[in-house]
Amino acid sequence: MKLLLRLGPLLVLLSWSAGSFSADTHRRPGPYVSQCTGVTLQASYIAEVGTNAGPGFAFHLENKTGKDIRLAQPVPSSAHWYARVGPRWLWRTSAGRGGALVNALSEKGPMFAWQPATPPEHPEYQTVPAHGSEDWTVSMRDDPAIQYRPSCARCNYPGETDYQAIFAYAYLPNPDEHVPDLLRCGLRSAPVPMPPVALHDAALQTH
Repeated sequence: MKLLLRLGPLLVLLSWSAGSFSADTHRRPGPYVSQCTGVTLQASYIAEVGTNAGPGFAFHLENKTGKDIRLAQPVPSSAHWYARVGPRWLWRTSAGRGGALVNALSEKGPMFAWQPATPPEHPEYQTVPAHGSEDWTVSMRDDPAIQYRPSCARCNYPGETDYQAIFAYAYLPNPDEHVPDLLRCGLRSAPVPMPPVALHDAALQTH
């Protein structure tokens, strides 16, 4: 188990390279960024986002700074899933389109930034005013950035009990992409408790 825990961050990186993060020739793993100061991302689990929409999450983005901020969609841009075995949390899988945590168990750790190799053709941005906030909900089934997609839907660790998800965002523009007020630091949520049945149902819905 100690070996599995130590390999967690490496497995995240390997899973990115192997395609757990959606492949796109216009994107590549970018440089590291530190976490933002004054901007926070919160998340909570929802058993049913809407009629026949399945499980998902409610997100709260708060801008405590004195200036407007702009984020490149999707927000969040990645999700990381863990299972608890005894006293340890072990990595299960990651998903998204970049902006990934190097080690989701490290609260102050760095993260990879999602940086397009070429300027996006049809970019979408989310703007939060100074001292403002924004709330929204997303279905796991409808958003690849937060889908629970283990390499094996039936795979698990012997003795695992509790589950949690951690979400992240980090984006750096292509040098030819000029966007005012673009957030250039990273965001991460606190661990979100996940009911075991939710992971089972999500795995069936997204495969």
